[in-house]
Amino acid sequence: MDTQTRRVVAVTGANRGLGLLTVRALLERGDEVIAHHRTDSTELGALREKFGERLHAVRGDLTEETTAQAVAERAHSLGRLHAVVHNAGIARDQPLVRMPVEDWDEVMRVNLRSAFLVTKHAVRMMMRKRYGRLVYVSSLSAVVGNAGQSAYAASKAGLHGLSQATAQEYARYGIRTVVVAPGFLDTGLTHALPDSVARAKAGRSLLGMGSAESVAATVAFLAGPGADNINATVVHSDGGIAF
Repeated sequence: MDTQTRRVVAVTGANRGLGLLTVRALLERGDEVIAHHRTDSTELGALREKFGERLHAVRGDLTEETTAQAVAERAHSLGRLHAVVHNAGIARDQPLVRMPVEDWDEVMRVNLRSAFLVTKHAVRMMMRKRYGRLVYVSSLSAVVGNAGQSAYAASKAGLHGLSQATAQEYARYGIRTVVVAPGFLDTGLTHALPDSVARAKAGRSLLGMGSAESVAATVAFLAGPGADNINATVVHSDGGIAF
């Protein structure tokens, strides 16, 4: 594929889990990927060795505006930014009444403030090109709630509002937004749960524990041209919930 026609997609939280799998899916279909990461990983390094200069790594704390600017500047150096996948996130699970204010604030900073910052700087570039796609990775917790995850669920639900408002503000510039809400996956934050809890949560899905590779493929599709008419909505990737 010609370098001038190749799509450029930025992925945040790209060093592990769903973010890493999304980076791989995008690279395998021929995109150039700007992979934001806060810490290094051998897996991300292996992708760089395999795909070479099509993978552009940007390291930093995305709650700081300078990091969001660095992602946008890397895209500017490539001449374009077709899509952003905002995947970066953390959880500090505790019953609400026992949660320290510091934990609540940290979850909001990482999960929501960073989304605002990366959106702000990506949209500026997309407006000039009159095209762009913003994919926000949320969670089933934001839709149905989850005991012990008040901060996480609230921060992810905030992505839904951000996505909707951004779509309304910038549709005239050809900018589209979408939220992906996965259920319980076989990677990422689910690994922090006790096995019994993970099994019980996965048991609520009609299809059982979700495949992170499958969700990554969905995210990659939504960041591509085939999803250009999907806008201002939430895509549920939870296998269906049993009642």
